[in-house]
Amino acid sequence: MDQKKQVKLADVCAAARVSSATVSRVLNNQSGVGDELRQKVLATMRDLNYVPRAAARNLSRAKSDTIGIVFQDLTPGFLLTVFRGIMTRASSAGYHVLTALSTEAGDEMDLPLRLLAERRVDGLIWYDPRATVRAVNNLVRETVPFVLLQRKLASADVSSVYIECEDSAAEMMHHLVGLGYRRIMLVTGAETDEDSARKLAAARRVADKHGVKLPADRILVGHHVGTHAVRALAAYVESGKRMPDAIFAFNDDMALGIMNWLRQRGVRVPEDVAVVGFDGVAEAEWVGLTTVQTPMYDMGVLAMQMLVDRLSGSANAEKARQVVLKGQLVVRNSCGAGQRKR
Repeated sequence: MDQKKQVKLADVCAAARVSSATVSRVLNNQSGVGDELRQKVLATMRDLNYVPRAAARNLSRAKSDTIGIVFQDLTPGFLLTVFRGIMTRASSAGYHVLTALSTEAGDEMDLPLRLLAERRVDGLIWYDPRATVRAVNNLVRETVPFVLLQRKLASADVSSVYIECEDSAAEMMHHLVGLGYRRIMLVTGAETDEDSARKLAAARRVADKHGVKLPADRILVGHHVGTHAVRALAAYVESGKRMPDAIFAFNDDMALGIMNWLRQRGVRVPEDVAVVGFDGVAEAEWVGLTTVQTPMYDMGVLAMQMLVDRLSGSANAEKARQVVLKGQLVVRNSCGAGQRKR
């Protein structure tokens, strides 16, 4: 089908060989459709680049004073702190908030659009590292104001707030190398996570510059989750490989989990193994974790303010803004700063 032509509901029905009622149930996440058929309809909508226009029409009828928040997850730490910032500014601006979590496969494509189809919201704030450029463009075509979090897109149509990670990851690696560490382990997010890939690339550049080797077996995938990171490290240790002298976890949740696991096994931090993280959650200060302090709360406040400006027609609201925030290295006890390393 010609992708330039506006795809209609009838086109989806014809391609999937289902009724309009079935497509409607899938769009509204209603019962009465088997999982296999539901997945078939969703796949057809993605293949045809179908965008439900009813949502935009409903939104044009009345102002709801409600903001939709679509996150992949809402665990304590980075995302919860961002969410608190959003909620604080939303409350002060008089907006209600509807929150949806894109926990299922395919949600990164469908959930923001389903939220528009199911509920009347004036705008969206969206965070999902899995979201493709195509999914973002689908939302642009809905003409509903939205702000994208933690994605770098060169688009004049997309407003976003992004916390820079490459320079901060490089600074952390310089810090570890400067303390004399050479057997450094990196614990990353998912292999498909863009932020994690940028941190990894920055860490490798610094390591290469200083002649520090980063073999593949000392780069563990922790998925930005403490339990996953601990499991990966445990497997590494149980295989009989030599313990690293420093571990750089790409978020604090993984770093905190690793610190606890090491200490439970009698491994001293930082005397035996230094541990550092990234984000700057509250627990990091309590346990003396060296980390990159990022403006997570400010990110939420700013994203909501950008959306409020767009919705109110404020003179501060441009067609799209891309805002980059910076983190700061905070040195505490866990890295062994002040101790001479060889």
